[in-house]
Amino acid sequence: MKATVLRALFMWLVLFIILQPIFTYIDYLLDLQVKANTSYITQKAATEGMVTATMKSEVIANLQAIGFPASSIEITSSSELVQDRKQRIDVTIKAPRVNMFPYNFSSESQPGYYYGHGSIMSEYLN
Repeated sequence: MKATVLRALFMWLVLFIILQPIFTYIDYLLDLQVKANTSYITQKAATEGMVTATMKSEVIANLQAIGFPASSIEITSSSELVQDRKQRIDVTIKAPRVNMFPYNFSSESQPGYYYGHGSIMSEYLN
């Protein structure tokens, strides 16, 4: 009986050791997707001179497809007006981070959001 209990407890430890790197990798991939979508919308905004509602909805649909709730994704831009050529455009995406880690090994709390920031010069021509 004692051996069975020890085996059951040991299996939880082994499972935890196996799952922790997988959770870390999934967290990294979600962060990478937010940054990739930030780069994508920033490059598209350069030719338009601003971030349009169509661009925002496209990026929100992309992030929603991988599991982010659409209502909690925030996309902000440095300006709502069309920027002339050679003006800087800043785009920021903020998406909620899901706590996937069963145990926090440090005393610091995990970040609550994924952030992506991109900046580019406007290429808009009248």
